[in-house]
Amino acid sequence: MNALVLVNKPVGMRSTQCVAVLRRALGGEKVGHSGTLDSTASGLLVLLVGQAARFSEFVMSLPKVYRVVIQFGAETDTCDYAGEVVSSGDYARADIEAVNDALFMFSGWRLQSPPPVSAVKIEGVPAWKLARSGKNPVMKSRPVFFRRIDVVSPFSVDDGTMTLDVFCGRGTYIRSLARDLGKIAGCGAHVKSLERVSVGTFNVDNADTPDTEHFRLHAVDELCANFTTIHVDAQDSRSFTNGMSILLKRSLRVSRGPFFVRDALCVEGDDFVGFGTYAGWDYIRPTLIVPKR
Repeated sequence: MNALVLVNKPVGMRSTQCVAVLRRALGGEKVGHSGTLDSTASGLLVLLVGQAARFSEFVMSLPKVYRVVIQFGAETDTCDYAGEVVSSGDYARADIEAVNDALFMFSGWRLQSPPPVSAVKIEGVPAWKLARSGKNPVMKSRPVFFRRIDVVSPFSVDDGTMTLDVFCGRGTYIRSLARDLGKIAGCGAHVKSLERVSVGTFNVDNADTPDTEHFRLHAVDELCANFTTIHVDAQDSRSFTNGMSILLKRSLRVSRGPFFVRDALCVEGDDFVGFGTYAGWDYIRPTLIVPKR
């Protein structure tokens, strides 16, 4: 069984628990994930069944959309509502004009420092383990990509919140974004609620909840809608699945997907989905092949 499963993870449940629930529902089938969510967040998990788990890196490379409610007036050690307050200020005096100006700067590549309580490893040890053992992990800034940030609900003087839709790439911490905006505002801030709305073309509206009795299995070729894909005939399918390079101009059809995979193309045959790398200008060499069933 090779398939994708879209799960709407609730707040309070760990991503690994969702994997375990699906594995039991499928009678012990191999299940992998393509990026986790904090237990304090909700939203879309794309789980991969069977050999589809080999697509993990490609799914994780897809852009994501998060809806976040930011609470101004306090910064926490976890950068969200579950942490201890480390500094606070009067949100009524927040410099929201500076925050709104800064949102335009969060576009393209930026350096971001992950939260101390995160899965980022420091000399092989997750930062959260160091933080919770009383140590003070030094978090190195790293490049992350923001496509754009939309203001869904502007800053409210009544409760000090602001709601944003964040369009970003892999490895971006929305908790760090909230922390950084709080520093700009001059009063501190943290994540009040966070939902992952989409991963590439996959949307939370089409996801099943973990308490469902029957998970819907999505065909592996649904992944192709995300990438530029070449569709090959039976002859090239045999060559590609046997490890041979194929001539690009022989492809029957090319679908232009919305997202880009560096140095690779998605390849679809009648019974497989795969990826290949360019071999010269005219050929593509297979690197990953997964049967559709």
